[in-house]
Amino acid sequence: MIVASLALLGLLPAGTCGAAENPDPAGQRLYRDGILQSGEFLRGSLSNGVVLQGPDAACVKCHRRSGVGGGEGQVAVPPVSGRLLFETPVLPDTRPPASPYRRTVQIRPPYTPASLTRALREGFSSSGKPLDALMPRYTLNDEEIASLTVYLKSLAATADPGVTATEIHFATIVAADAAPQKRQAMLEMMQAFFRDKNARTRQEDRRRAVGSEQMYRNYRSWVLHEWALSGPPQSWRGQLEEYYRKQPVFAVIGGVGGSEWRPVHAFCEEQAIPCVFPEVNFPVVSGASHFSIYFSQGVTLEAEALAEYLAGHASRSQAKIVQVFRADNSGRMPAQALRLALQRHAIGGVVDRPVSGQSPLSSEFWTNLLREDRPDTLVIWLNWEDSKELAKNEGIHYPLADVYFSSSLLAMEKPPLPDAWLAKTRLIYPFALPAGREQNLRQLRAWLGAKKIPLVDARIQGGTYFALTAVGDVVSHMGDIYSREYLIEGIERMTEVASFSSVYPRLSLGPDQRFASKGSYVVGFSPDVEKSLYPLSDWIIP
Repeated sequence: MIVASLALLGLLPAGTCGAAENPDPAGQRLYRDGILQSGEFLRGSLSNGVVLQGPDAACVKCHRRSGVGGGEGQVAVPPVSGRLLFETPVLPDTRPPASPYRRTVQIRPPYTPASLTRALREGFSSSGKPLDALMPRYTLNDEEIASLTVYLKSLAATADPGVTATEIHFATIVAADAAPQKRQAMLEMMQAFFRDKNARTRQEDRRRAVGSEQMYRNYRSWVLHEWALSGPPQSWRGQLEEYYRKQPVFAVIGGVGGSEWRPVHAFCEEQAIPCVFPEVNFPVVSGASHFSIYFSQGVTLEAEALAEYLAGHASRSQAKIVQVFRADNSGRMPAQALRLALQRHAIGGVVDRPVSGQSPLSSEFWTNLLREDRPDTLVIWLNWEDSKELAKNEGIHYPLADVYFSSSLLAMEKPPLPDAWLAKTRLIYPFALPAGREQNLRQLRAWLGAKKIPLVDARIQGGTYFALTAVGDVVSHMGDIYSREYLIEGIERMTEVASFSSVYPRLSLGPDQRFASKGSYVVGFSPDVEKSLYPLSDWIIP
């Protein structure tokens, strides 16, 4: 990994560093957007004559927002942030301090204003060697280079909030209506992970003190804060601001959502706090989303996958489709997503049946709906409790062919229906099929067994374990660069190569992607005694 290689090569400076609070705006626009102060596009030429303009020529395309670099295919992209560029990087010497042969090896001279100008305009490094062919040669005047230099020096200049000389603070966020058992399952795992991490940190400090771990410098204890939200969602912003005022955190790990998550998403985006893999069914899927990373698009993904499935079956796509959902923001999200997705497939005439209030739905409600609407296809965006009274209508005659449930809203449980209903029931299933999922969970089961923690919720515990190990792996290779942007970029790379994928078939994140699992199955229940799941579709990626 690029992250690891920078640490191993000694390219990370000895002091703490992160992102500056007020970077040069003109330099930032040039670096991130490829737009000059004049408003014109930045222009750069590759060695093969190809000319890049604007966003395609922006430094961020390769060096990323952190400025710490990354990779372009098999080519390592060197860092350009602050001290990594303008100071002398050296290879570490692991020989004993008293050794007469102990020395440091300079990799290249530090950049100066003159050598940086030559690199940008002519393509030569500070040592005079030609830069890689992927590095553009830019048309920049002295003022523009000076502005960019100021911005580069602001990158990796100080530690980001939440990091002190001895500690690194993290939060996890629990929505007001999150299920208590899910909160408990998540917190128990987090507390065990933090205890284990800090126990190892003490050992690492001792090894470093005797010279056996010279490649590592600044170990910090991890501190966990639970930000438990209460009251209506419109009050959450103030609560989050107060939590953050009392103790800034470097990142938010995991979390448990309920019927709403938008205030949390907005807060993390505005405060530039990484929010890494919360377990939510209703993530924000449009608008700004740089610092929030999710497992999937939740019920929106399920709705779009169902539309793909129905569109691929002519008889189902021409049937009368009725969808039932709660008349709140969480209910409208999948209902609207399904309606719009079906319209893209030229399927219209979907009948919406929003449900007001919060009381569980009665048998009378379902009886009236089935008799009056007489749906061919019934789509239910409701939870287990709301669905159970449907079973009492087993004897009613109606043309119903298929019933579709969201497996996320059912918490991956079998709907509470008798066999006659299960024969018609389909689940939109954005998870690994049971056999594959059990294989995936072996690593989690081993860790839980070692900590004497029971497996009570595979999705919550699997997701929490993935989020913790992802952040732990990236932070362990960050050296002294405590940059939130760098953490985000490391999570992107780590997710792509992770051997554990929680309850999902596969997880992957490319640069600036924010949803790691991109598809869903449609599954049915086999007619055998166990009523096991079997796929009715391939993995559908809308």
